[in-house]
Parts: sequence; C-alpha cells; structure tokens
Amino acid sequence: MITTKQSLAAVLLALGLHAQLTAAPAKDEGHTPDPEHARLVAARKATHELPEVLSAEQQSKADRAMTHKALAEYKAARKKSTASEEAYRKAFDAGLAGRRRGRDHPGQRARGVPRAHAEGSSR
Repeated sequence: MITTKQSLAAVLLALGLHAQLTAAPAKDEGHTPDPEHARLVAARKATHELPEVLSAEQQSKADRAMTHKALAEYKAARKKSTASEEAYRKAFDAGLAGRRRGRDHPGQRARGVPRAHAEGSSR
C-alpha cells in the first residue's frame, strides 16, 4: 500500500529532477563558445607541442617509471629484511629457551661450579 508520504516524496523527487533538467542549459542549444576560452585552449595546445615541453614530459615519464621501479625494489627489500629479522628472532628465542632449560654453550662453565674449579687451577 502506498502511503501519502511516499506519494508526496515521489512527486517532489520528480519535480526536483524535472526542475534540474530544465534549469541546466543544453550544450547544443544556443551555446556560444567563449572566445577567451578558445584562445587559451589553442595556446595550451601550441605550448604542449614545443620541443622543450615535449622533452620535459618525456623526462617526467622516465623519472616516474624509475620511481615506480625503486618503490618496487624497496618493497622487495623490506620483505626480505622482515623475513631475515623474523628468522633472527626465532633463532634467538630458541637459543634463549635452550639456555633456560640448562643447555649451556659448549665453551661455558657448568652452572654452580666456581670459576677456579672449572678452569682447572690448583689453588
């Protein structure tokens, strides 16, 4: 069932759209080109065809391509760095966990043994 509010909203929407369409001038109907705008467009096109401008544009494109390449290399290096850092952290944590369990490095003295006895001194 259509309510009064829905009907009113539909009518207002239709009128609003109709008002916008009638208020907007059509480009084909009596549109006179602005001579100042046409002059500026022609000047822009002529300037764009100058050799200095063309070479600057080509250099800009080359620089942008180099920037994209450098960015891709940077991202790859960051991924590699992150992977290396994760491997280091895993190895460090594993070594630390091993030391906590009592597995000392082979070059170290045993825990609880005084230094003089571990080194074999005769004092």
